[in-house]
Amino acid sequence: MEAYGPEGLAIIIEAITDNRNRTVSEVKKILKDCGAKWADPGSVIWAFEKKEGKWEPKFRQLISEAGKEQLKRLLEFLDDYDDVQNMVANVKL
Repeated sequence: MEAYGPEGLAIIIEAITDNRNRTVSEVKKILKDCGAKWADPGSVIWAFEKKEGKWEPKFRQLISEAGKEQLKRLLEFLDDYDDVQNMVANVKL
């Protein structure tokens, strides 16, 4: 799944589920609640490349301290959702 996070960060969300519709719905709700947006397929993935089975950002984006806090909150909510296995953002920390 692809999303835009705080300050336009690109985010890849990997999930394993037995019910795709439920998982997509739940992830969309988490994104909305945290001020992030669902992205159409292909609109974010171009900013990443897969190396040794893991997604790596092609470039990293600087964000404000407030944006970092918002991203941290978003990633915590996604991590708490059992179907989500991994998240990668193109943020420069």
